[in-house]
Amino acid sequence: MIMMLLLLSLGAWAQYNGTGIVRRAGTRIKVDGVKLSREDQAALLSDIAGKDCNPAWQKAKTGRNAGMGLTIGGGVVALGGSAAVLVGLTASVIGAGVGAVVGSIGGEEGAQQGAEQGAAAGEPYITGGLIATGAGLAAMGAGIPLMIVNNKKLNNIVRTCNDERSGAQLSLGPTGNGFGLVLYF
Repeated sequence: MIMMLLLLSLGAWAQYNGTGIVRRAGTRIKVDGVKLSREDQAALLSDIAGKDCNPAWQKAKTGRNAGMGLTIGGGVVALGGSAAVLVGLTASVIGAGVGAVVGSIGGEEGAQQGAEQGAAAGEPYITGGLIATGAGLAAMGAGIPLMIVNNKKLNNIVRTCNDERSGAQLSLGPTGNGFGLVLYF
């Protein structure tokens, strides 16, 4: 009975709580769906649990943006490198065919030599494309974790802000004496 009363009163208290829910929209903050100005955001971050979170927010924002840049740039470079490999392969196949036909004028030996020279025509494109693809994939491999880690840091700051603003929190989970409901004020 006491638990039911506690749950109902917590729900009623939450309806009249004047603080809004803080959410993250990229690297900006929204309160109750309204995007804060840079000044309001800085003011909100300046005192979360008695701590100025602006430097941590800026560091995580910079890391997230760097991760996005590496991921997007690496994807573009990898895609361009893959296209260069395909061009090189196509040039090698066509070059080998043309070289064999033209070289056949000089006999079987000429056809063999022409095919080898024609096949070599695409090698620079293939080599350059493989290097570019590898570099792009490496940039993506560095950018994705950087983006994920810094997104988590931004989310933790927002979570801490919401916990500070809520005033009370009810959770179900392990406690010092076992498993049960815990009410934090």
